[in-house]
Amino acid sequence: MKPRKQAVEVICPKCKFTEIIYMPKEELPKCPECRKARMVIREILSEGKSY
Repeated sequence: MKPRKQAVEVICPKCKFTEIIYMPKEELPKCPECRKARMVIREILSEGKSY
């Protein structure tokens, strides 16, 4: 059975660049803007979210 991909919003702790990636991945990517820090998970995105 193939694992389901989950949309995740990641943010760079240094320059605050945000991006949406799809998990599962082996590791979180490095920031494409400043290329110094590894990005961290900010929010796990799901369908039907309401405030």
